[in-house]
Amino acid sequence: MLEFTIPGKPVPAVRMTQKSMYKNKYAQRYLAYKKQVGWIAKQHMKDKPIEGHVGVKLTHYIHGNRADIDNLFKGVTDALNKIVYKDDRQVKQMESRIIPCEKEEQRTKIVIYELDQLGNIAN
Repeated sequence: MLEFTIPGKPVPAVRMTQKSMYKNKYAQRYLAYKKQVGWIAKQHMKDKPIEGHVGVKLTHYIHGNRADIDNLFKGVTDALNKIVYKDDRQVKQMESRIIPCEKEEQRTKIVIYELDQLGNIAN
C-alpha cells in the first residue's frame, strides 16, 4: 500500500489541444499540478511501477464548493501513469470524495493498493 499527500488546491483534468496547452491558463495550471503529483509519487516509490490491478482512493480537501469530482480523480490518476502503475487502465477500484476545508488546508490524500485477480486487496 502506498499513501502520500499532495499539498495545495486540487486541480481537475482539463481538455486541451496542442495549441491550448501553451495558451490556456487552466491547461498550464493542470500540467503543473500533474508534474507536482508525479514528482511527489516518485519520492514514495520503492520499486518499479505496479504491474497488476490496483485500487485508488482519493480524498480531496477543497475550500469552496466548485469541484468536479471525476475530473479531479482523472487528473491524479493520469499523473500517476508510468510512475505508480504502468497504465491507468490497471485501476479496477476507485473511491473519491471531497471534504470541505479552509483555504490553507487544501490538499489531496492518495492511497494506492494492489488487488488480486478477484478484486480483493492483495497482501
